[in-house]
Amino acid sequence: MSQVKNVVVVYHGLLPEAKTLANALAERCDGGGWLLLPAEPVEDLVSGAVGSDLVITIGGDGTILRGAHAAAPHGVPVLGVNMGRVGFMAELDVEDAVEQLPWYLDNWGIEGEGPRVEERSMVRASIVGSDETPFHALNDVVVARGASIRVVDLATVVDGQSIVTYRGDGLVISTATGSTGYGLALGGPVMDPSSEAFLLKPIAAHMSLQGGLLLRAGAVVEITIENELGGMLSVDGFVDRPLDAGTTVRVETSEFSARFLRKSPPAAFYRSLTRRLGMRQSALARPRARRRSPRTPE
Repeated sequence: MSQVKNVVVVYHGLLPEAKTLANALAERCDGGGWLLLPAEPVEDLVSGAVGSDLVITIGGDGTILRGAHAAAPHGVPVLGVNMGRVGFMAELDVEDAVEQLPWYLDNWGIEGEGPRVEERSMVRASIVGSDETPFHALNDVVVARGASIRVVDLATVVDGQSIVTYRGDGLVISTATGSTGYGLALGGPVMDPSSEAFLLKPIAAHMSLQGGLLLRAGAVVEITIENELGGMLSVDGFVDRPLDAGTTVRVETSEFSARFLRKSPPAAFYRSLTRRLGMRQSALARPRARRRSPRTPE
């Protein structure tokens, strides 16, 4: 029987089938004492993760992000069940979850046989001069224009050196995990998930380092809104804060990291990547040449 007793299951609250699966997993694994919580509000997840052994998420990448936000400060691993469209961070597909979950629980901690724990780097964003607690992102931090359709001017400084003032729709600071999300949609590279570096990628910038910058893990980025209309700070797509003109956002490596349970070796990421993007994983087979029948002597 599994020694993992304190489990929090975070499910997508708007999908009835997600809650149904959460109950099925708890029943399958004798998890009578498991805590089942909808992904909203996030504050409930934070308190629920305290003292837990594992966080299981059921939903898409957004649900995993919420679960990881709650789990990371406590070093609690996350096991994602994909009920979304792509699920880059998920470990299990929904149709396999009930059957395969017991293996992770029963073999956890068995050297060489159980699941491994994969560390994912995060970034921290703070509003300079504000008393608000810094935000931690597993995917990305976005500084962009707000409701106005006008472009935003973002003076960007890296490690104390002025780089450029981006003029466009905004700027994405993406982790390796987030490189398969917004960063990829903007034409950025996919980074190895173990990388601690992060990517600076403009959104619809006007003639200004459109390809982006790949920064070292310890880099410190400061972004100042120079236009008079202000802008918006978005963290992992579900934390939003309006920013006044002249506000500076500081982004650097977080002291927290997200931890995921994995069955496959690290290199399996690349096979999963191409599969989830719907890319062909092998060359098309060439049509076989038709063999001619030997001619019959006349």
